[in-house]
Amino acid sequence: MLFMLHGAVGHFSDWHSFSKLLDGHEFNAFDVYAERAEGFDSYAECLNSTACPGDVLIGYSMGGRIALHSLVHPSSKWSRAVIISAHPGLTEEKKKIQRRSSDLRWVELLKTDFDLFLQKWDQQPVFDGHEVLWQKSRKSLPPENIQRCFTSWSLGNQRNLTPELENLQIPVLWITGENDSKFTEIARKVTVRMPNCHLEVIPGSGHRCPWEQPELTASLIRGFISV
Repeated sequence: MLFMLHGAVGHFSDWHSFSKLLDGHEFNAFDVYAERAEGFDSYAECLNSTACPGDVLIGYSMGGRIALHSLVHPSSKWSRAVIISAHPGLTEEKKKIQRRSSDLRWVELLKTDFDLFLQKWDQQPVFDGHEVLWQKSRKSLPPENIQRCFTSWSLGNQRNLTPELENLQIPVLWITGENDSKFTEIARKVTVRMPNCHLEVIPGSGHRCPWEQPELTASLIRGFISV
């Protein structure tokens, strides 16, 4: 079974078209908002309780950060993992404080003008102008669910996982987009320290690899999980 975790301001249905490219592998497009556990570690434990030996964890962006916490948690049963455009955690407390402050501003905008919030979210430089067709699914979400992306799962509340990832023994495929220079550089620094991790940088793609270059991203994942 492939467990697929969506990103911030995302929806489990974001994966549906992409999953069709995975050659019939059974998958669970996990609704990240469904679990009510707060904090990365408690959430990781809940997520891990749904897994069976042999299952594969796939996480994109915020979902990738949640996946990383799940992989290093003592309760992990995952056989391998795919991490896409994710951050292992900030190292400086000053930057964590700044990120928490920034995320609270997103929450305020979310509460006051949801349409403007979605517009500004997609206009962030990290997405490099790539548009998505998820507006309908996003608007179906209760605002308090999306709010958790900026509170419970804020990068400012995440510990730096790099030292723990150095001890991770399962195979990991880490994917970034060539045009996403920030996250590609972050990935290069962390993956070189992981004993069983391979980094793939996808040409012609930015942060949203599975939707910008779906065929190539799916091909890499198929090859990885079939080994």
